[in-house]
Amino acid sequence: MSIPTHAVITEILDQLNNCIADDLESQFLDFKPWQGPKEDLRVACEYAACFANASGGVVIFGVSDKQRGRANVIHGAAGYDLDVFRKGIYVGTSPGIDAEVFEIAVAEGTGKLLVMRVPEGKQKPYGTTGGMFKQRVGKNCMPLDPAVFQRAQIATAAVDWSGAPALGVTLADLDPLQIERARQILRSKNPSSGLIELADVPFLEGLEALRGGQVTHAGLLLFARREVLARHCPQAQFHYVFHDSETTVARNDLERLPLLEAVERIEQIFSGPMNPEKEIEIGLFKLRIPQFPIEGVREAVLNALTHRDYQHTGEILVRHSAKELVVTSPGGFVDGITPENILRHEAVPRNRTLANALVKLRLVESSGIGRRRIFRSALVYGKRRPEYSTDGFSVTLRIFNQGAHEALARLIARLDAQGAEVGLDQLLVLDALRGQDFIDTAEAANVLQLTRDDARRVLDGMCQPPLNLIERKGHTAAATFHLAKGIAKELKGKAAYTKTRGLNPVRYAEMLREYLTDHQKVGNAELRELLGLGDSASAKVEASRLLKKWCQPDGFLERHGAGNNVFYTRRKVV
Repeated sequence: MSIPTHAVITEILDQLNNCIADDLESQFLDFKPWQGPKEDLRVACEYAACFANASGGVVIFGVSDKQRGRANVIHGAAGYDLDVFRKGIYVGTSPGIDAEVFEIAVAEGTGKLLVMRVPEGKQKPYGTTGGMFKQRVGKNCMPLDPAVFQRAQIATAAVDWSGAPALGVTLADLDPLQIERARQILRSKNPSSGLIELADVPFLEGLEALRGGQVTHAGLLLFARREVLARHCPQAQFHYVFHDSETTVARNDLERLPLLEAVERIEQIFSGPMNPEKEIEIGLFKLRIPQFPIEGVREAVLNALTHRDYQHTGEILVRHSAKELVVTSPGGFVDGITPENILRHEAVPRNRTLANALVKLRLVESSGIGRRRIFRSALVYGKRRPEYSTDGFSVTLRIFNQGAHEALARLIARLDAQGAEVGLDQLLVLDALRGQDFIDTAEAANVLQLTRDDARRVLDGMCQPPLNLIERKGHTAAATFHLAKGIAKELKGKAAYTKTRGLNPVRYAEMLREYLTDHQKVGNAELRELLGLGDSASAKVEASRLLKKWCQPDGFLERHGAGNNVFYTRRKVV
């Protein structure tokens, strides 16, 4: 079932001849008799909040719900103004609900029904400005359970759980070693910070680990002794699993650690032999490419620890293998953030006090660029793009180790050394073009999570110095972009650039001429790659036929060598 459409509402009204309105009501539909604009606006606000807190729904005003037969049931609505009614619902609910309000013409009563359609809310929980909070349960609007209400407020970041007092926790329950750990972090990242030399109490107050002499939940998570953390926040569990094969576990750490220690523990793991590096040469220098870049791992774990729902009983799970790193944290995305906009959406911290403390310690950024850093740390080595997903109850981030693209890593390192920094936007486009010949503005907008105009500006910038990474084909809105000649050769091979001009057989000779301008000679295998013929026996025969044809007196090729060493060059003009 779902929110009734206009057509479905019409069908439902016809059923009133055979049953009473009450029998037709559902999780998504309610009928109300018309009492008057003022009275029913109050009812509309209550039901708008009720449906928005669930999965949305429709209220039809002007129908009695205890009688049978359209003529007896439908008396209609009158005396209202649609715009005034719509505005009244928005003003009378908090957060304001922009409900759809419209009329349906009927033959009975006043000749029209007033209909309010409400989508599922994105900023739950909703209530009336008078303080009434309800949620649709079956056919009824029931008071919102206080525990559910609180969880909903925390889940949507309407209430900051991390800033609330941790009841029963005192200053004596905090671990001096964890406090000193925070000072050391601050010394290394911001040695000029005025917090460093403060005594413990003002230092903790500066981080909002203490407020009004009480330890906050943020202070509990950051500085509590382990046994205190286990007693007062058992859900603050950090689980690290290392798989040395698909079916075996080599390491299985399950602990409740103060947050800063958990971050340090994961950094130690990924700074050692469990995260091996590969070296590639770039001129006189060597570039080390780890399986999982430590910068991205750190950001992934910090994000999970900072933004998880600590009212949820689940744990943070870090599952590590040679193929991928999977970080799962309890609680879905804060409303408004999705996998499709995660690179662009402003940060919405579920635990604001905790996030602020980490910002002051310079461990995270307040602007949300940590998510972009996770993506760049992988793409700069030519690794597969990371993936976020959610089932509504948890968020999962997958970071892949599918072998670095060495040519791309060399290219980015070289451009960076030349001062032509390749940002995340450019890396996302290059990542897309590695698997296809062209990209247009519409596809780039999806890849970049930008508007088409902004995506076009990114593409145009990549066509210009100092980057010169791609070239534009066409001058209309339907223009496409492909890798520039030198870049295509570097990333995809000698034939890649020429192939972007098209694979029409009519152009085979022209394509080969262009190829020979850059590479001087061609063999059967190179021609098959250039023309996309494949490696079958018939493809080899077809390539031989074309080469023989172009060696005819009126052709443009000359044959050289014999046996397996045959190659062809452009015929010299005498």
